[in-house]
Amino acid sequence: MSRRGQYMLFTALVIADTVGAAAGLLLAAYLVPNVDLARYITAIQYAIIAYPLIFAALRLYDLETVLEDSQEYATTATGCTYGVIALVVINALVDRTDLAPIWLLAGWAGTVFMVALARFSMRRVVRFFRGRGHLITRAMIIGADEQGRTIARQFKSVADSGVRVIGFLDDFLPAGTHVQDGLTVLGHPGALAHIAQEYHVVEIVVVPGAIAWETFQEILERYAFADTLKIRLSPGYYDLLATTPRVAHRNFVPLMVIDHARLTGFDLLMKIGIDYGIGVITLIVTLPLMLLVGLWLRIVNKGAIFHTRTVLGQGGKTFNATLFRMEEGKPLNRFLRDTALDHLPLLFSLLSGQMSLIGPRPIPEDNRGDYQRWLSTIVTVKPGVSGPWAVVPISSLEEEMRAAIFYVRNWTIWLDLQIIVQTALVILRRRWERLTE
Repeated sequence: MSRRGQYMLFTALVIADTVGAAAGLLLAAYLVPNVDLARYITAIQYAIIAYPLIFAALRLYDLETVLEDSQEYATTATGCTYGVIALVVINALVDRTDLAPIWLLAGWAGTVFMVALARFSMRRVVRFFRGRGHLITRAMIIGADEQGRTIARQFKSVADSGVRVIGFLDDFLPAGTHVQDGLTVLGHPGALAHIAQEYHVVEIVVVPGAIAWETFQEILERYAFADTLKIRLSPGYYDLLATTPRVAHRNFVPLMVIDHARLTGFDLLMKIGIDYGIGVITLIVTLPLMLLVGLWLRIVNKGAIFHTRTVLGQGGKTFNATLFRMEEGKPLNRFLRDTALDHLPLLFSLLSGQMSLIGPRPIPEDNRGDYQRWLSTIVTVKPGVSGPWAVVPISSLEEEMRAAIFYVRNWTIWLDLQIIVQTALVILRRRWERLTE
């Protein structure tokens, strides 16, 4: 990203946060009864100055990390909490206006919502410009092993990643070797400075396990503090783990702590909110339909309405998933499969906490061996009633697992909402195609 692009993005973020904070406090003053807006204008003016400074202290203007994951929303909520506290302190020292506690509480909620909305809008704006070739960082990957290739695939959508991978440098493959997706080995890491200058690269992603130790050491010594080239390290366990490691200290020794679940903290709360919010509503709305389908299957199939299968849940634990029992050649069965209505009983597994509304496809216990190489990633989240496997074209197990792993590693609340909408559109399209056959 050019310096001009960085300056424009930084300025836009500050403006968006300032407008969001002011709008949240004004909204609170408007909604809370018996609040004289004129008496609160000075306090709101203090907030316009205080909030951006607090956000800066929380590194919310670090262009290397903002606008990327859902943790940013949790950090903005923390910033808004500090903002209200700062507002009370500044007012007590300078203006001494009697601020109503109910307004402060409403102002906190309002600023959290409006600033989060502003950040969400900024993500859409940035994605728009990236799709048109702006705000893009040119990068190379050092190490063309499977991990390096996986990173390149993750960065393939430039609009999402903001990174355009130019090619690879590798210790063991000669220059010109095709790696994947039109990307080749551009040369040896020893020629990094020359190649980076030739291709106008400003960032390198180093895969330590894919290169010789001497090469890795040389890169750190020569370029760790270079102003023209930014180094990013990809940990060697990238292909093995999807959870985010945390650093713990034991007698001043830093140790990596691996969480058993991919989603923790604020991310987990948002995921639970979708599951038990939209999931419960979906269950209530579809319950009469499930009763009708069950009655029909009882009449037509003349047997059991449901069948259960043992599937893998989060952490590799097994549970019984229930679906409507389908029989080939029976009326209505194709319709149920086309519209995925045969999966509706899985909503009860959602209520029991064994499944999520959106997630990887439930893996049958009997087929565990087929998925062994991906299990360490897949089982870090709950299987889903729907998921990427239901909305993207998939022709092989490899493609399904690639989509599932992308979902696990790139989860955001917005990705879940997107898949929910896409699921509804896919069901409607399949139903329309069935009617027009």
